[in-house]
Amino acid sequence: MVALLLAMTMVVQDSGAFVVRLGNDTLALEQYTRTASQLRGELVIRSPRSVHRIYTIDLNSDGTVRRLQLVTHNIGGAPGPMETKTLVDFSGDSAVMVSPRGDSSVTQKMAVPKGTFPFQLHVYGLLEQIARYARAQGKDSVRFTALTSGNATSGGYVTKRGGDTLVLAFDEGQYAGVGPFTFQLDRQGRLTWLTGKGSTLQVEVQRVPSVPMAQATQSFAKRPLGQLSVRDTARATVGGAEVWVDYGRPLKRGREIFGNVVPWNAVWRTGANAATQFNTSADLVIGGATVPAGKYTLWTLPTPTGWKLIINKQTGQWGTEYHGEQDLARVDTKVETLATPVEELVIAFEPGALTVAWDRTKVSVPVAKK
Repeated sequence: MVALLLAMTMVVQDSGAFVVRLGNDTLALEQYTRTASQLRGELVIRSPRSVHRIYTIDLNSDGTVRRLQLVTHNIGGAPGPMETKTLVDFSGDSAVMVSPRGDSSVTQKMAVPKGTFPFQLHVYGLLEQIARYARAQGKDSVRFTALTSGNATSGGYVTKRGGDTLVLAFDEGQYAGVGPFTFQLDRQGRLTWLTGKGSTLQVEVQRVPSVPMAQATQSFAKRPLGQLSVRDTARATVGGAEVWVDYGRPLKRGREIFGNVVPWNAVWRTGANAATQFNTSADLVIGGATVPAGKYTLWTLPTPTGWKLIINKQTGQWGTEYHGEQDLARVDTKVETLATPVEELVIAFEPGALTVAWDRTKVSVPVAKK
């Protein structure tokens, strides 16, 4: 009887909740309960639309996943079905997925490595399960495969950083470049905090005893955040040359940007998500460097004492994929401190210059036709 009561207590205690923030915005709330054979939870998230998700994950004895059921409710009234359901069954080296398509569903069977995990962004109970499995292997670094969407898989790793601190990131497949996420997994295997600082998803996650899920679902339904970093294009004519910059526009959201969200002395994508693209129809001179007609990516190197604009010959990549050996040029910029902070990153063409402004910083570099 004592053993039974102890086991029941352990099951009740193995539950928790997460608050997910991006700057001063609450992005999501999640709560879950875990037993030896099942992980069940629900979350409400505000981006790009407001949805409520309920997940049920059946576990194998080694901590890998046998079955996932994910039900998504469209609580914000956005276009599309009000409810969708996804089922994934893992067996050996294959997975069978039943996923929504229009008003019906489609079944796909795919080959996946044994032990493949399903993965959903911002489902931290599931990320915790992957970390628990990795730590149980007793190695400093453990690779895993994740089924990320449809029939696409991604490869990642969980690495020890010291003490109870771990790092999870993807480096192969559809999710290559997502992460790194640094977090603490306590001795009971519970994720206590997570930070995405320095990654493509700069969230801060904190474990709490509980969250007001019912109230949040009602409140978040009316307050979607939309796309977190919208894509925009700056266009201009420079001495007859047609030029444009395509970039993601992150928001300040109450954060200190430079030296914090954007670290000093590290190459920055100068935007969000995919790398910032630059195109010119004719040869230009940018900051004294000759830039032949063509397409490039733009990066910057912010430091406390000055910035450099980097023009790189690789194009079409994600914003975490920078290769210095493909640099065409690095040029100095002019840096100004603004009296009023700029909430949303702006890249623009001003007379004779290309400018980047965010928070209280504005950098500019001369641009002219060669």
